[in-house]
Amino acid sequence: MDPKTILAEVETRLNEHPEALQGFEALYALKLSGPQGGDYYVRILDGRAALMMSPPDDKPNATVRIADDDFVALAERRASGMSLFMEGKIQVEGDLGIALRLEGLLRS
Repeated sequence: MDPKTILAEVETRLNEHPEALQGFEALYALKLSGPQGGDYYVRILDGRAALMMSPPDDKPNATVRIADDDFVALAERRASGMSLFMEGKIQVEGDLGIALRLEGLLRS
């Protein structure tokens, strides 16, 4: 599966269960390198998730840089965020606490 498809499915799943997002607000910038890479933005606001392809006007709470194949492995539970971080395969800028919630959101 490719990153864009994964993110679209995650958006759908999260919006089917908005209770999981209640009280949580964040803007993620995902910078994926590789042949299926690209820049993706995920906003969590008012119990809703929104996938965006163009940068929003406001600054992301967390920017995550990762290779496309590592992102797919993370989303498909073939890799853990912590192991990828320890191996230097994920770089995070911004709020680390918010960034740490990304793995759970991808797998929800």
